[in-house]
Amino acid sequence: MVIPTRLPLFLLPLLCACASRWGAVDGDADFPTPSDPVADINPMIGTGGPGYRVGSASPAATTPFGLVKLGPDTALEWGGIGAQHCSGYYYDDTYVDGFSHVRLHGTGIADYGTVLMMPRLADAAELPDTLRDPDEWREAYTHENETAEAGYYAVTLDNGIGVELTASPHAGYHRYTFPNGSAGVLMFDLEHVLGGGGAGGEVTVDPATGTVSGWMLDQGSFVGGFGGFKTYFYAEVAEGFATGGSWNGGADVGAWIYANTSEVNVKVGISLVSVEGAMANLRAEDLSDFDAQVDAAQEAWRAPLSQFEVIDGTEDERAQFYTSLYHMLQMPTDQTDVDGRYLGFDQQVHEGEGFTFYSDMSLWDTYRTANPGYILFYPDKARDFAQSLVTMATQGTALPRWPAASGESGCMLGSPANVVLAETSLKGIHGWDEDAGYEAAVSLALGEVRGTSDDPPDPDTLERYGYLPSDQFGSSVAWVQEVAWADNALSLWAQARGDVETGAHFAWRARFWKNQYDPTVGFFHARKADGSFEELSSETAWLDEYTEGNAWQYLWLAAQPAELAEVLGGEAAARAKLTTFFEEADREGLVLGPAAYYWHGNEPDLHAAFLFALWGDRDGTLKWQRWIEDERYANAPDGLAGNDDAGTLAGWYLFSTLGFYPISGTDTYVIGAPRYTAARFAVIDPETGENTGWFTVRRVGDGDHITRVTLNGVEITRPYLRHAELIAGGELRVEVE
Repeated sequence: MVIPTRLPLFLLPLLCACASRWGAVDGDADFPTPSDPVADINPMIGTGGPGYRVGSASPAATTPFGLVKLGPDTALEWGGIGAQHCSGYYYDDTYVDGFSHVRLHGTGIADYGTVLMMPRLADAAELPDTLRDPDEWREAYTHENETAEAGYYAVTLDNGIGVELTASPHAGYHRYTFPNGSAGVLMFDLEHVLGGGGAGGEVTVDPATGTVSGWMLDQGSFVGGFGGFKTYFYAEVAEGFATGGSWNGGADVGAWIYANTSEVNVKVGISLVSVEGAMANLRAEDLSDFDAQVDAAQEAWRAPLSQFEVIDGTEDERAQFYTSLYHMLQMPTDQTDVDGRYLGFDQQVHEGEGFTFYSDMSLWDTYRTANPGYILFYPDKARDFAQSLVTMATQGTALPRWPAASGESGCMLGSPANVVLAETSLKGIHGWDEDAGYEAAVSLALGEVRGTSDDPPDPDTLERYGYLPSDQFGSSVAWVQEVAWADNALSLWAQARGDVETGAHFAWRARFWKNQYDPTVGFFHARKADGSFEELSSETAWLDEYTEGNAWQYLWLAAQPAELAEVLGGEAAARAKLTTFFEEADREGLVLGPAAYYWHGNEPDLHAAFLFALWGDRDGTLKWQRWIEDERYANAPDGLAGNDDAGTLAGWYLFSTLGFYPISGTDTYVIGAPRYTAARFAVIDPETGENTGWFTVRRVGDGDHITRVTLNGVEITRPYLRHAELIAGGELRVEVE
């Protein structure tokens, strides 16, 4: 097995004095100097899970928001199920296909996995023809010979080859050790795309300089709709480059290097702009020594994670908490080269002016939890995310729903970018082009621009009927509810800007969800153009009027919880129905397919447990948030309830265990109860990126009944906090018995 020559993680200092702009703050009497949060990360969480409970995480070596996520793409001997390999890795697999550089975290569709490398045992006389088929590269491995830490991955393949990987934001570093002092060969596959979609490329091998460079075109499931994107690479072999070659046969493109040393170090720069950009990225990020780069990658993680401190919590709870942060900080992706250039949505190369361009945003998912997390905890990043969205709209045609690489994938529905931009502005993060963002959001909502063919689905019809007729539109309930949530955010943003007329218009539209409620059945469901409701054939099945959900799960998707309670017959009736929802989910347990009731593996009902508090039942929120934390999360490969969706489930766990939960698109957080006796997070100045203090949450006592809630020593009976109260610093104390 691999015996790393670098220092083990547990021998690192317990906590570095981080002077970076992420800004860790020294402990005090209540929070003594904490242990190293990097040591608490378990990159294997979410890498497995059966059926619809697959987490789609990867143990790849990466850095916060890094373009490079260098890790194994795995399979069974016969291949594997595509839905289990959206990130390339699935824990139950027993073979490695190779090690690719770029991937998505936690998605439900397979794509990326570009620039794959694989070491093999071979003699020079066998090259290249006998080794050029990637289907023959697959090699067995076991978890006993595998190590995964933040910024570091290692495995010894069953053929004895040792593999160690680490990364910087735009480059990967490979260290291969061939057994018994033998030499070997390194293969480059420039056709490999997760789920299929490799569409050719070019490669140049230069033994004189020990380099391999080129590009490959990804036209996979996410990016194929806009023509795909090129991944450029520039690889340097530090020693042992005896000879090499390549093959270029249309979509069948690759290269090989014969190594005459038993240890081979390869550094690979990645860019979406050019080979020259990949080379510049590699040299600027100075991957001079493998072990030093592992330490640098882990220091890059240590800084943002050290903004949080949890003083109690079990080993498993700490692993779940800090791994949630680790997952949430893997996307969006930094796609700006070190010289400031990036590939825009007009497929032209641009110079970033005062911001870093990010893409890979699973907005239909992340607008609910992860984006509020970026805004509160990492506001300087949230500013760049907002500017990136505005830039996409400026260079393309409209604000995207699911931007991937340099284009709009068109995945999912609604107008989630409107929610993200509105919330960013409402919570006081400025310094991005808010005027252009506001204009883009209003234009999208009114149908003046369209990013995709169904984006949005005919606002004129929506406003004429007050809903979308099911005999004219598919997913009619889901579309109305998602658009209404976005319109609510847009109305608040308009009002904050003093645009009273626009604010009133979108406030009116934000209530259209009510028009699809059928009191005879007690659910929102399909309504035809003549005003009649279609028959609700099932409360628990996926019907055409919903998207990835059913009548029970879409019952709670309204951005005005007080008005939702009125529609359901008042707070008591609403609480009773919500209780039935969760009790049935508890009886149902974990299932392989979509859950019939509360489904934590998907997004529309993620906020449901926090409705209890808004409807006068704090204890109901406490009960069911703990149930979700205990039953839908674990420190294990199957420890997520479904696709993490770019940190969405991770963001839920983070907020819930801290004891408050965001109502996205507003400045409001619902109060629950902290999981920990005490925890705190640093308050970050959005202008400077520096810490200005702490906000502390405390749980006093044990039990399932909340007796008292105080904010800075003053009792509060309202069920929510405002954003301004959190960023002012202070203490939330929840007493339970």
